[in-house]
Amino acid sequence: MQPALDSNTLDRLIALGRKQGHLTNQDLEANLPITSMSAEEIALVVVHLEETGIPVELEDSLISQNAKPTPAPAKSAEIIPFPDCAAAARMKRRTAPLQKVHPSQPETAKSAPQGKRTAHWAVAFSGLLVLVLLVGLVMMLGV
Repeated sequence: MQPALDSNTLDRLIALGRKQGHLTNQDLEANLPITSMSAEEIALVVVHLEETGIPVELEDSLISQNAKPTPAPAKSAEIIPFPDCAAAARMKRRTAPLQKVHPSQPETAKSAPQGKRTAHWAVAFSGLLVLVLLVGLVMMLGV
């Protein structure tokens, strides 16, 4: 769960809770480093214990006294201002396309080259042939 909390501590709490039938604030304070844990971490431990079938009689003072404000998440993106009018005018003046298209080249994006088409048909035909041979073998053996 948390780096400060190991599985042995949780196992001890689970065993104690099964022995007593429930856990109290005093049990949690005796077995957990409550002073160094945030309210969210304590709540995660309580949820984990309750998921294992151990009821926890939790007082609000345990969570509210250690409530630490969570730090704001770090910015992950930078806001880029809108370009000024001069930059927009420079962009409008660009009239040349990014890639020049030569009319002598055929459109290869729409159709695959002839060699690839032949290879596709050869693979399809060989797969069909293997299927026919397997069906014939099964029929001959009477399986």
